Amino acid sequence: MDRIRLFIDELSTEESTPELANVYSPDIPQSEICRENLYNYLQRIKSNNTKVMLIGEAPSYHGCRLSGIAFTCEENFTEDIIPEIMGKDLGYKIYSDGKPEREFSASTVWPKLKDWYNLHGSVPLLWNICPFHPHKQGDMMSNRTPRKKEIERGIKYFRELVDIFDIQYVGCIGKKSYNAIESLNFHIACKYLRHPSCGGKAEFIDNINDYMNYYYIDFQ
Repeated sequence: MDRIRLFIDELSTEESTPELANVYSPDIPQSEICRENLYNYLQRIKSNNTKVMLIGEAPSYHGCRLSGIAFTCEENFTEDIIPEIMGKDLGYKIYSDGKPEREFSASTVWPKLKDWYNLHGSVPLLWNICPFHPHKQGDMMSNRTPRKKEIERGIKYFRELVDIFDIQYVGCIGKKSYNAIESLNFHIACKYLRHPSCGGKAEFIDNINDYMNYYYIDFQ
């Protein structure tokens, strides 16, 4: 079995709690779609041969909770975004009945990744330092900030992806992911990027534009 499938199988065994949903666990209704979307995406990124990861904090209920992919919503599966990486007719599945869900951060991040692709011919791997959905107890249709122990549960999966994809550079979208990775004293280039939510869209765009140019000049 390939390493990506083994990675997802291991991820799916993590137990949920009343305030933290493992969307890849067989106990979650959309889990099969999330697992297969993630596998499809990671295989495509592997073929894309990138060495850069953009890592957020945790899945949101409009985005990764349903898609299985960080900073990605179902609407992204209906659009032409990046050839052979993200968009329609690439085998990604939609869980929702009716109109596909749209998420603000996903609709901000993917246009910038399209710019990245046009500049470099590759795109960064997207992930979350806490790969499980933190929500208010009894309300799956909510988001909350992941706690320290919840982030710690995700560290081993971050390390595995770094190894599988030979990641050399990490852009941390949000302070939670940045602080967690910096605390590891991991010998990898790590840069903070403003999260686009909560009024941070303009700053995020400025940050990722700078990061794209830095990557283009210094990482090649």
